[in-house]
Amino acid sequence: ITRGAYHYFLANKSGKEQAQNFIKAVKLEPGDLPPVLDVEELYGVNPAVMRNEVKVWLQMVEAAYKVKPIIYSFADFYVNYLGNDFIEYPLWVNGITTKVDFDVFGGDSTQFAGLLMR
Repeated sequence: ITRGAYHYFLANKSGKEQAQNFIKAVKLEPGDLPPVLDVEELYGVNPAVMRNEVKVWLQMVEAAYKVKPIIYSFADFYVNYLGNDFIEYPLWVNGITTKVDFDVFGGDSTQFAGLLMR
């Protein structure tokens, strides 16, 4: 089983502090998924401020783990609030409408292996 870790982003908190906490708590090894940032809510924060804090988190975590983090969101939120500012990051979006959190990789086993930590 491939393992990984994700962080649920709080837009009303410092991206730097959230990244520091993630890096302190999460030890990744070869074969693990890259870090995942779950961004789903504004919490009343201006979208531009939220994007800036997300960028801080992503840059710090990428520097620490030497791999681009994956962004997890739902399609509407990504399009409306993240969009073109984050196109260089792998994207993991919702795929079902039921009350479970089940995700399936949209590629073959070779593509999946290429995504994992080295």
